Amino acid sequence: MNRVVSSIGAQASTEPPPFRVKHFKRIVRLVCRNRGLLALGMLSTVVFACLHTISIGAAFPVFRILLEEEGLHSWVNRTVASQRLDMSIGVPTEDGSARITKIDSKSRTYAKGLRVGSLITDVQNRHVSELFRELAHGAVGSTVTVQTSLDSRTTEVQLELGELGWSMVSLRWSASLLGTNADTQRLETLKLLLFGLIGLVVAANVFRYIGEVLMARAVLEAMMQLRGDLYERTLHLPISFFAGQPTADLVGRFVQDIQEVQRGMLTLLSKFTREPLRAMFVLGLCLTLDWRMTLALLIVAPVTGLMFWRVGKRVKRSNRRLLQGYGEMIGALTASLQNLRVVKAYTAENHERERLKAVDRRVLRQQLSLAKLQAFVSPAMETVVVVAVSFLTLWLASRVLSHQMSISEFATLGLALAMVFDPLRKLTDVYVRVQRSTAGAERIFRILDHPVESEAKSGEIDLDELKGNIEFRNVCFTYSGADTPALKNVSLKIVKGETIALVGPNGCGKTTLISMIPRLLNPDSGSVLFDGVDLATSTLRSLRKQIGLVTQDAVVFAGTPIENIAYGQSEIDEDAVRDAARRASAEEFIEKIPGGFHAILAERGTSLSGGQRQRLAIARAIFRDAPILIFDEATSQVDSQSEWKIQKALQKFAEDRTTIIIAHRLSTIQFADRIVVMDNGRILDMGSKDELFDRCPLFRTLCETQGDDTPKKTDHGLDEAVQEHSS
Repeated sequence: MNRVVSSIGAQASTEPPPFRVKHFKRIVRLVCRNRGLLALGMLSTVVFACLHTISIGAAFPVFRILLEEEGLHSWVNRTVASQRLDMSIGVPTEDGSARITKIDSKSRTYAKGLRVGSLITDVQNRHVSELFRELAHGAVGSTVTVQTSLDSRTTEVQLELGELGWSMVSLRWSASLLGTNADTQRLETLKLLLFGLIGLVVAANVFRYIGEVLMARAVLEAMMQLRGDLYERTLHLPISFFAGQPTADLVGRFVQDIQEVQRGMLTLLSKFTREPLRAMFVLGLCLTLDWRMTLALLIVAPVTGLMFWRVGKRVKRSNRRLLQGYGEMIGALTASLQNLRVVKAYTAENHERERLKAVDRRVLRQQLSLAKLQAFVSPAMETVVVVAVSFLTLWLASRVLSHQMSISEFATLGLALAMVFDPLRKLTDVYVRVQRSTAGAERIFRILDHPVESEAKSGEIDLDELKGNIEFRNVCFTYSGADTPALKNVSLKIVKGETIALVGPNGCGKTTLISMIPRLLNPDSGSVLFDGVDLATSTLRSLRKQIGLVTQDAVVFAGTPIENIAYGQSEIDEDAVRDAARRASAEEFIEKIPGGFHAILAERGTSLSGGQRQRLAIARAIFRDAPILIFDEATSQVDSQSEWKIQKALQKFAEDRTTIIIAHRLSTIQFADRIVVMDNGRILDMGSKDELFDRCPLFRTLCETQGDDTPKKTDHGLDEAVQEHSS
């Protein structure tokens, strides 16, 4: 158990290779498969950003009504008139005149003698606001006579009305919607504006909701596809991949890593599309109000960008370590729970609690490191914004005090610029989330990019059923990370229909050798031949469909006994299942379970004893009816009476089949045609039981250790042994 945790800790401490952008692009491409949902979501988001910006712009007439003496219509007429005359005209004074605040020296009005500071009045002694209305609504090319005065010199000037730009046409049209009494009935106009503003906000947020739901569905479906791809890839990875890979770490990639990628993609597609669009639309509004002020304020952007880039790199690194820590935690917890009987028997509850607490402390350190970085981003952004807004306020206030800007323009521009910073602030969360998701994507794609079994050894030959023999020719194999080879130049030939037994001490290479037959492992050197065909060139499916395998750790899946015995079959013959169970001595205990063959077994078969699980696994191999049988300690957990019954059934079932048996109990190999003795990765000797007892010291020692010091029952079959055992 401690070795499991140690291997997990070693895995967690290994620094993975740097993240490549191509992995992130692959995640985005996976999400983009749902392009229909994304397109509708993006369209909804664009509509939201547009309506949101319009609602901000709608604040200007509200401010104009509340804060300015000049009426809304009067302001619109003055603004339109200024554009048509190529100059800027200030707010009318109390005496009914207005002063020119800006004029281009190249404009046609400048050529008429008008200058900055010139007063404009109506020749008919009307209030200048009436003159502005005439200038705003007059026909293009018509002339209007105005009276100007500068330095006590008063003259009359005829001004030609120019064309209206689209913005002024829109402004004039928008003002007309409020009616002609907007300046005199301000409260009614304010009510109308506020109701319109509420309608805009509601509509904008409806589109925001639709956009977020559509993009969330696109991401969630993509993550389901990614999880399916990861599961499929994991099932097809070679066994050698799992030798040094903690199961808890793999499970963590299905749970925490994909969850991080999911959060990153949800944040990216919701905020990274919505907030930049908001910022872009509102920035356009700010540029319209005062382009110089807006561009000056954008100096803050490079500072914040550099800060986020530096923090983001540390966030990605910290989150990668945190994900590895989660895998370590799952491994430690799983090891304790799976071995709970041993923990309790040795009263090691406190020891396990302290061990898990140590793992928790390491995870806590990574969580705190990540929390500190995330906690830094928002305050840092807020500080930068406050500094920028403070300078902005001073600048705008100076322009208001010098009569270069009205109070309502000041309020609107301040609101709009604040709305530009709000998306930027929210984008900080996007950057952090995306950086965290890259760590998860990196670990996921290290599995998805690992070669599967068919890629590890390219097989193209479909094998026919075995006709001659299986041959191991100078096979060598060393497990990853091991100091000594598990197999050393092993050569062995197994003839079709022969039953051979592999015996030897633990760790001598028996299981490694038979794992070469179904290509669960591939030799480092040498070859395994199947009727003369190198298994490295064969297809896995044509090979494995000929093999029935029973391992020492009997595997039981959650489901019924029928589903377990007929595992992997789409169509199930229940009579054949019951026959296989009967021949494996499993029917008797299955019938006693409430529900019998249709009972739901617990996951991993925890509701069954070890012997019952093994008999169920043997029934599975018998049901498959494969021409090659491999039994790796298949009866190690059954009682003596059941073992003899199973051995008798297997002897009959193994007739005309190629059978390989690994056993520590010599009673298990009574009917073997040949016994192969292995030690230290080599074959020491092979032959019958009598021959080996006389000439192989290791085999004799194994017999004497198990109380079998005379060779017997090798020529009279298993029936005689059963009779003796029963007596």
